[in-house]
This record gives sequence, structure tokens and C-alpha cells, in this order.
Amino acid sequence: MSRFINHIGSFLPKLQKDFKIYDGEVFTEVYDGDFYKDIPFSKYINNNLNLPLDNAVFVRDFGARPNDVTINNATYINNAIESCSNNGSGIVVVDGGAFTSGTIYLKSNVVLYIAKDSSIVATHNTDDYIENALIYADNCENVGIVGPGKICGEGNSFSLAPYLPPKTEPFTKTLDVWDLRQEYRKRIRFPHKSKYGYLLYFKNCNKVKLYNLILENSAMWTVNVNSSNDVSVSNVVINNNRHIANTDGIDICGSSNVVIKNCFISTADDGIVLKNNMSIATSGDDGLKIKNNLDVSCKKGMSNIYVHDCEVVSCTNAFKIGTETSLDISDVTVEDCKFYLTDIYPAGVSGISIESCDGAKVNNVNISNIEMESVACPLFIRLCNRNGDNKPDLDGRGEITNISIKNIIAKNIEIPVMIMGIPNQKICDISLKNFDLKYANGKDYFDYRFKISEQEKEYPECNRFRNINAYGVFVRHAKNIALENINVKPRDKTWRKFKKIIDCKNFSIK
Repeated sequence: MSRFINHIGSFLPKLQKDFKIYDGEVFTEVYDGDFYKDIPFSKYINNNLNLPLDNAVFVRDFGARPNDVTINNATYINNAIESCSNNGSGIVVVDGGAFTSGTIYLKSNVVLYIAKDSSIVATHNTDDYIENALIYADNCENVGIVGPGKICGEGNSFSLAPYLPPKTEPFTKTLDVWDLRQEYRKRIRFPHKSKYGYLLYFKNCNKVKLYNLILENSAMWTVNVNSSNDVSVSNVVINNNRHIANTDGIDICGSSNVVIKNCFISTADDGIVLKNNMSIATSGDDGLKIKNNLDVSCKKGMSNIYVHDCEVVSCTNAFKIGTETSLDISDVTVEDCKFYLTDIYPAGVSGISIESCDGAKVNNVNISNIEMESVACPLFIRLCNRNGDNKPDLDGRGEITNISIKNIIAKNIEIPVMIMGIPNQKICDISLKNFDLKYANGKDYFDYRFKISEQEKEYPECNRFRNINAYGVFVRHAKNIALENINVKPRDKTWRKFKKIIDCKNFSIK
């Protein structure tokens, strides 16, 4: 009888609420396994890089003192930056050790150079931060940060204690994908109210360069590029605590003409993210924030984004378009990347996630030559309407069109490729070619439901639909979907079928 009840319960809508700890004291302990141990630093960071220092000033000459955690060096570093700015340009050199600091303000035509074996380290005092960031640039041009040194966010000093310590052994029992997510979230550290915000925050800037740099242990989003143009992020290593929530690697928000290349990102939250919102949330929380007096006539799309030759270790989504998507995103190319979660958690969300949730048109996305391992879902494409009723002068009906994805290899997956619109709002013109997918070993979790809920206004994430009744592809509310050479090795004795196609016009597979 209990088995029957559980079976019936699988047909019923389930309220998907994430496990979360909201309050408590700061928890600073570092567990074994918090940080990824196999980062190939030498592949990405040139320790012998030296900038020409003819036009340079040194922060120590302005009073900055290294290796003293009782000092906030922000004033001295900012004075050095101001000195270069007053001269029209310059290089500000951080060398000689670790310099604790609160908010640092970058200026136009100034490069911050952090030398080998040197670093900027976040203070533990919230009052030392003014602009919701450790390093902040607003309305700057020709601005950059260059290493090979580090910027350390001290994220452990701004987080709560986890419900459980990290696991040290892989999961052995079969779990549904939502339960896998909750197992991970029981071990995550959510932000303490004292958190300062972003590690690096560029806002309304033109010509931004991050190069040959290590970013470590952020307390929240690591790099936030908001409403900017002509941005280059290359040879950057992000090494975050993989149990601290909201520590996205690189968030490109409402910005165009962006290149992200030769980067290694290890983090608890999304690795590389593209978002475009009418009002980008400064808190880092996903969701649409509307200004009542917003002039939507001035809305601006973002375009021309190129990501290549990157490695991402993410406990959620490796590459993601979304979640905040009220304004358009187009002309995105991602190629020659590796996305994986190779340790004990099979709870990564998606290798590739493409979402329009708040009315945006997402089009002309080309992704190719991607290797994945231990991500739950290799590809999740989701069109929904979670906030349409709240948007002034917009109908809330977004689009996802002209998506081409090819040459994908994924090992140890948990659920199929998912292409999901909602009734009267179809995903269109999707081409998938040359997929080689292999499920993780173990017993297939039985969760057969006659109907998968729509979840039109819920947070868009693949595991919220739990175990889809297909192992290869699940397509619903779509048009013009072309699949070619899709090879999938399921678990032994699977109860699922290769494909499940619902309300799809012009579906083809070769």
C-alpha cells in the first residue's frame, strides 16, 4: 500500500522549496573539499608577466602597509589611483605582500597591477565597504586589473554555518535529482547579513580588461560587469569556496562586445552567466526588480558575447543565459570549453542552460565543442513567463529562437536534454547535432509520472521537474526542432523511453 501511495504521489504537483539557512553567526571554518584541488594554475597564469612601469606608482609609497590584517589600506590605494588619474593615466602597483582593504575605486585610464606573491585581501569589517563591492568602477574608460597576483574575498568570513559538513564520500544510493540538489544545499553556507557584495563590480564602463589574475574566495558574485561595453576577461582563475552560495564566477549583465577566454572557474554557483534585466539586482538575488517609473522605451539589448577555451567546475550551471531576462540577448558564441563537477556531488544543475523567463528575446546562440562530466543535465532550454504580470508596457512573452548546439560529449549525467516552453509560448528553431551522452552508473530512479507540471511562473531549473520520463530528449511546447546524431547510453534497465515529445510542431531526428 505504501508503494502505491508513493506512486500516486508522484503524479501530484510538488512544492519545490530549496533548503536554506537564513540566520546565525558567521562561520569561518574551512573544510577539506571546500576548494577544488586540481586547478592548473600554470596553464592560465603567467607568473613572469611584468608590465612596463615607466608610468607607475607604488601603493606602499602612499602609506599602504602589507601583511597587517588590522589595517584598512583602501585610503592609500585609492590615493595612488587618484594620483594616476590626475596625471591622465598610469599603473598602480600592489607588491610586497597581502594588503587588506575595503572598497577600492578604479578610475579611467588606470591599470591596477598586482604583482606575483602579492594580493588585495578583503577586510572583515562591513563598514569598510561603500559600493557593495571590494573593487568598484563606475563610468570608467580604459580600466583594468592585471596579475599574476591575487584578489582575495575572504568569503568564509561573511557566511553562515552549514546544516551539515561536506560529504567526504560519493553518494551510493539512488536519489532523485531534486533530492540530490537538497543534499548539496544542506552543506552550503548562505550569506551572512554582513556580506560586502561583489568582489569586482564594473558599471557603465567602456573598455574593461581583466588579465592574468587570480580571484579567490568571493563572498558573493565574483565578477559583475553591468551595462558596459568592450570587455575582455582572459587568463583569469576563479577559485571560490564551493560551499558558499551566490558566488557566481563571471556575470555579464546588460553588456555587449564581451570576450571571455582561457579562464578557469571553480565556484558553488553558476560559472559564466549572461543576464539582461531592466533593473539589475545589486543584491545578487535572482528575480525581476521593477521600477514603477521605468521608461521601457530606453530598454537595451546585449549582444556579441564570445566565450571560448574555458574550464568551469560548478555546483549549479556551468554556462547560463538567464535567470534575469527582461531585455534581449543575442549573438552569443561558446566553444571549446569543459564543464564538470568531478567530485562527490552529482548535483550540478546544467552544463548549458538557456533561459528566457521575464520577456526577453534570446536568439542567435551558437555553442560547439563542449565536454562535460557529472553535470545533472547536459542542456536545458527553458522559456517561461514568471514575472510577465509585473512588467509595465511589456507583454511578458519572451522568445528563444535560432539556437545551434553541436559536438557535445557528456559523461555521468542524470537527466536528458530538456527543451521546454509553456502553452502558447513555444521555443523555435533549435538545432542539436552530434551529442554523445552517457548516464552515471547506478540504478535508475523510478519516478514515472503521466504529466510533468508546467511550472510556468516558477524559478527555471531543470531539477525542479524531477526525473523526466525520457532519457535522451524531452521536448514540450516547441517548433522546428531538428536533432541529428544524438547518441545516449542510459542506465541499465531504465524505465524511460529515448524521447518524449509534447506539443511540438516540425520535430525531426536523424
